[in-house]
Amino acid sequence: MALTRDDIWAVADRLAAEGKAPTLAAVRKALGSGSFTTISEAMREWHQRRKEKTDKAQEAGPVPPDLDEAVRRFAQDVWAKATEMAKAEVVKLAHEYAEARQEWGRERQELEAVAEDLSAALEECEAKAAGLVRRHADTEVLVLELREQVRENEARIEELRQENQRLHDLLRQMASSRAENDRRQP
Repeated sequence: MALTRDDIWAVADRLAAEGKAPTLAAVRKALGSGSFTTISEAMREWHQRRKEKTDKAQEAGPVPPDLDEAVRRFAQDVWAKATEMAKAEVVKLAHEYAEARQEWGRERQELEAVAEDLSAALEECEAKAAGLVRRHADTEVLVLELREQVRENEARIEELRQENQRLHDLLRQMASSRAENDRRQP
């Protein structure tokens, strides 16, 4: 579900009513999610609205001196508390950043190890491919040699067939001559 400006303003109003500074991080934490860009834009409008309300209140007339002093002390107390909270938030964010950076470092190392494994596997595949290319070339040479042998064998078979035919013809002639000789001799 996308965050609306009204969702962000409601959280900021609630935090302010609780006496908590509605910082970007505090609003985001209270929302449970959201991009800092979206929250930042809504918070600029929220601050502008609050400023306009303050400006209208000032137009109402001068503040009595004792009230002005009480508000000034209150503002100093709030500012001190906000500063304290901001410093705590900075410490917390610095700690979270350090942890995230360590995690990124671990992930980077894991990815580098995977990359090395993939690189080694690629080199192995390339070596196997080169071997297969050599074997293919050797096989092609062997096939050409075998084809030449087949042609030679076919030529030799044809010669042997012709020789066989010649010998059969010769045997027939001899048999025919013998039969004729046998008929002529009483």
